[in-house]
Amino acid sequence: MSASESSNSLPLKLAAIRANKALLYLLAGGLGGGAGSVLAEFAPGSGQRATALALMVTMGVWSGISASVLATALFGAGEWYQRRDVRPRKCVPVVLLGALGGFISGATAQAAYSVQIGSELFHHVVVRTVCWGLMGALLGALLSRPVPNLGWWRGLIAGAIGGGLGGVGFLLVGAVLPDALGRAVGLGTLGLALGLAMIVVEKLFREASLEVIWAPNETTSFNLGAQAVTIGGGEDHVFVRGLPHHFASIVFANGVIEYVETTSGKRTPLKDGSRLEIGKLNLVIHAAK
Repeated sequence: MSASESSNSLPLKLAAIRANKALLYLLAGGLGGGAGSVLAEFAPGSGQRATALALMVTMGVWSGISASVLATALFGAGEWYQRRDVRPRKCVPVVLLGALGGFISGATAQAAYSVQIGSELFHHVVVRTVCWGLMGALLGALLSRPVPNLGWWRGLIAGAIGGGLGGVGFLLVGAVLPDALGRAVGLGTLGLALGLAMIVVEKLFREASLEVIWAPNETTSFNLGAQAVTIGGGEDHVFVRGLPHHFASIVFANGVIEYVETTSGKRTPLKDGSRLEIGKLNLVIHAAK
């Protein structure tokens, strides 16, 4: 392959990843979790004779750094998937809330682990897994906010499942690899599980969806529900340059899908297979027949 062919194939590969939400979230979760763990290794330690409170704070800081990087990676993946600009001002709340959620779950995990609960095996496996599930639940609830019609409680459930599965993977990997490497691979596993769980839960609760066709083999899918999926040139779910903010929206309520024009208020009923053209975009409705 020549250099020009290689450079031309890169945008195509990126476009393919962007259109595959599951793959995109898996990559973002795995890489974000691993990167967060590596960065957290530079946080100051507590020392061998640290008090219980100091250990809680140390674990909270480590988890907070890891969780903030993981949350930001998944958030950025979601914004990129929706063809929206990833702006620093939009990432700041994710970084801060991710760090807060990670700190709470990490400190709670250390507090729970410092108290012997049940047998040694139960204490080592179950208690730790529950604490990882807590971290995942908090991150899932946070990451559900920009996803139309997912809901914080579904995000929380997805996060708890992903965090629990990732926690098991973390323990298995940590038992084989050296400490720092084990933590990096383990956090990457947690990120993979969290990203996958978000996708699975979103699809499980899907009754109708909007497919946006940007170009051949470049699509984005949005769950439809009572929360309107907005279309326009501002802070909209479907960004179309040149259109006014909230130009139109699509809503699915009481079994009826409607296209709503913001300026006129006109409502057009839609059904499975309905197609709309807005500028160069093609919109397709998918719903149970």
